[in-house]
Amino acid sequence: MNRRLFYSISIFIGVLAFGTVAFMIVEPSVHGDPLVSIYFTITTVFTVGYGDIIPTTGLSRLIAVVVMVTGIAAGLSSVQSLFDLAIKRDLRKELGLPERRVRMKDHYIICGYGNVGREVMEQLIKKGEKYLVIENDRSKVENLVELGVPVISGDAESETVLEKANITSAKGLIATMKDSQNLIVVLTAKTLNPKLYVVSEVEDHNNEGKLKMVGADAIINCHQMGARLMVGKARHVTVDPVCGQEISGLDAKFEYIYKGEAYHFCSKECMDAFKLNPERFKELRNILNDTCGMGPAT
Repeated sequence: MNRRLFYSISIFIGVLAFGTVAFMIVEPSVHGDPLVSIYFTITTVFTVGYGDIIPTTGLSRLIAVVVMVTGIAAGLSSVQSLFDLAIKRDLRKELGLPERRVRMKDHYIICGYGNVGREVMEQLIKKGEKYLVIENDRSKVENLVELGVPVISGDAESETVLEKANITSAKGLIATMKDSQNLIVVLTAKTLNPKLYVVSEVEDHNNEGKLKMVGADAIINCHQMGARLMVGKARHVTVDPVCGQEISGLDAKFEYIYKGEAYHFCSKECMDAFKLNPERFKELRNILNDTCGMGPAT
């Protein structure tokens, strides 16, 4: 039971018990009859006021005021808690209906809410991008609902679930699950929307070729990337954002400053390619760094 609802009902019952006992003790017209006292308390709480029985002493009137105010507050709180609980249950039920399609457009679809999926979501929030999460774990879905995160309960490998996520109007899809699941997600996503830009995490480098074959536009091995960035930091080297080649930041021949940040390149060709579309390459580098939890490269 919801904690707020439990407390509200407990207080309400406590008010009824207090009123019944108090009126039996201090109100002469009750004549010590428990049934009459309960009746008196309930009519007081709900302010019905039949007129057949009223407080006749100052102390009884004071008790009546306390019972009335406290009882009404506890009753309203109980009703509100029941309403909130019903709404949340309806929302959870709504999220689980595969026939409903979200109306979101130009959004990113995050498949899986594990460690990587959570980091991806945080980065998209920071960049002001629209997104939604597809997650099959019911406890995770309920937690996301509580947090107000747009989430669809279901299997991201399913065409129906991806269609519900309005994949034909999405800006991109990021698969953060196991390799076997990501392969099916990428294949299904590309079948439904061939123009969709798809980024997939990979755990086993042997599966990179398979992911490329089924249509992944970018493949990220977080373990490999993390190790590479760590070694790069230790060796004071950076990575060419276009081709991915390691470069010494101390004696790099090709450097380009974009929005106050220095980028180093292995060749003039890579630098020229970066200049043509710097945001694309910058965004890809940020995805690599942020998703793997390594922070910006140096």
